[in-house]
Amino acid sequence: MNKPLLFIFFLIFILTFILGVRYGQRVEKNNKAVDYLLSITPTPRPPTPTPIKYKDYKSKKWGLKFTYPAGLEVKESTDSPVVLFEIKK
Repeated sequence: MNKPLLFIFFLIFILTFILGVRYGQRVEKNNKAVDYLLSITPTPRPPTPTPIKYKDYKSKKWGLKFTYPAGLEVKESTDSPVVLFEIKK
């Protein structure tokens, strides 16, 4: 009765050893992948700002002159020196 019990413990030990080795191989493979990904250093690229374009406005009727961003549209009132800006669509 003692020998079969010893044989079963021996088989469980061998099975545990094999499963541990396989698990260790899987962990090592994952560690290599993580190490590779962490070793890649991204190249820093500062954001490139888009330059703002400006236009000049000159009203002959009212004598107004100024510079404004090109993304706006200027509308001049016909009866008073009022200038309105609208965003271009």
